[in-house]
Amino acid sequence: MIRTVAHNDWVIYSVIGVVLCYIIMFRTLHRDISLYDFLLQPFEDVNNTHLSWAITTILYCTSFSVLFSQYVPIVPKFIEENLSFWGISFNKFGFMFFTLLLFYLAKNLITYFFFASVENTKNYNHYALSAQKYYLVYSLILLGLSVLHYYLPLNTRLFFKIYLIAVALAFLLKILYYLFNNQEILPKQWYYKFLYICSLQILPVLVVWKFCFI
Repeated sequence: MIRTVAHNDWVIYSVIGVVLCYIIMFRTLHRDISLYDFLLQPFEDVNNTHLSWAITTILYCTSFSVLFSQYVPIVPKFIEENLSFWGISFNKFGFMFFTLLLFYLAKNLITYFFFASVENTKNYNHYALSAQKYYLVYSLILLGLSVLHYYLPLNTRLFFKIYLIAVALAFLLKILYYLFNNQEILPKQWYYKFLYICSLQILPVLVVWKFCFI
């Protein structure tokens, strides 16, 4: 039997690429501010909120896909056969990355319509900044975990269970962060808050989870 050695150079390339993109984003869009100062920066002093949020979303999708794409059972056959570019078909990383990218694009558009429907579009900008800060920190943590995961002799099945618990806790932290944010990014009425959490947080995540992993 021939044993194939796994080459994980692509992980390092991905991590370096994401970090460089963040550095360029902070030097250009945020006037060379440090990460710590950005996390504490009030909305009034932030520049290019929506553009940097879009970049952060793409980089977060990359970071999440680097760590979790290995756990995707298979690439759906209809995607593998019908979606290819210049003869290159989707692997597990590409499948998960584009799934997350489309998911967050649709989710953010629906979120905007949600804020518009409750006549609270002003707070949508505060929401964008808060979401960007959360996902930026989240993606950096995922990058660190990816390096440890791929270059240390870890039990991948055991750590998958640990990752699931960590993701669930991070999701709960995000909900609490949105609910009790000092900028009051969600509508003041509690029934609107629960509507947002159920319809735009919990339900979409369950759908994407079923699509990628089940």
